[in-house]
Amino acid sequence: MLLKTGYYIVFLIFFSSGIYAQSVVTCDSTLSFWVIPNDSINYTLNLSGRVQTTEKPMVIAVNNYALQYLIVEKKYYTEEKGDNSDLKILIRYALSECEYLSNMYKTKLNLQMQKAPVSNNNEVLIWYYAMPEDLNEQVKYQVYANLVLGDKIFGIASPQFSDQTLNEIKDFLMDVISTLKQIEEPEKLCK
Repeated sequence: MLLKTGYYIVFLIFFSSGIYAQSVVTCDSTLSFWVIPNDSINYTLNLSGRVQTTEKPMVIAVNNYALQYLIVEKKYYTEEKGDNSDLKILIRYALSECEYLSNMYKTKLNLQMQKAPVSNNNEVLIWYYAMPEDLNEQVKYQVYANLVLGDKIFGIASPQFSDQTLNEIKDFLMDVISTLKQIEEPEKLCK
């Protein structure tokens, strides 16, 4: 099941800040860190369990989940005279992505969103949609978790496969994104 992720991931990255090399720092059999460099910043996510890198630079496998990160510029989703709270920016981002994907798939996607707080006073927007059945019968939903961090929108995403529940995927993404940190010295993560 773990490697099926390489074949069935239907993620798309738009307005990306660029693709950067990824690395996984393994501390022991139960704890790893995904180090994601972007511009001059290193982001880290704590990962519990079995972690495998894939041939795709922005995708890894964690236990039975595929996990992708994305980083986009916040400025594309602000409005000159509008509400530019983090939540409104995240909603505009999700609506924009859903509109793009609906056009690409040539079918209207039923976007669903919910906000969730995380301990560092950020708000996370969980958003998801059912995959059109004719695209991939194994992937039921695409699920995303995004938050605003400085001038970026940081996000992670995972598909819900037919042998998983939507709540499992949402919980997995929330568990991972709640560990997001910026660090200067990735080599000191396990110390």
